[in-house]
Amino acid sequence: MSEIIIRKARREDCEAIRMFIQELADYEKMPDGPKIDYKTLERDGFDGQPLYLCNVATSDEKVIGYTLSYYTYSTWCGKSMYLEDIYVTPDFRRKHVGKKLLKAVAKEAIENDCHKLDFVVLKWNPAQEFYKMYRASDLTSKEQWHCYRFVEEDLKKLASDCE
Repeated sequence: MSEIIIRKARREDCEAIRMFIQELADYEKMPDGPKIDYKTLERDGFDGQPLYLCNVATSDEKVIGYTLSYYTYSTWCGKSMYLEDIYVTPDFRRKHVGKKLLKAVAKEAIENDCHKLDFVVLKWNPAQEFYKMYRASDLTSKEQWHCYRFVEEDLKKLASDCE
């Protein structure tokens, strides 16, 4: 097997990353979920102040996986990081690529004074076992936190009532 290299994503990786976002959405049984294109990823990640951090895993210079994360802030502990996505193509799963990608995110978080790394995993997703191997806590069962969301339409309605 070729050497697996983890590196910062480049603008030219955005087409592959967008394709992987769709593959991840398909796996998560939400094929209509992703609404962005690779141009949005390019703009938001590489123009002006980047809105996200992204690493890619490569084999023979071909992108085979990625992570996408960003900084958050916790009133309990300060600077934090959120892991939005981690994805490895099926041919490279169970070859420690996910571990290398996750470790790169953890290193970035620690080097930038983050006190925690948050993420969500679907209830049925076997990836939970992967995260538990590295001592991730399931906050839903441990602390009874539930995740909520306002979708764009509801967010607009809520904002329209703002004085």
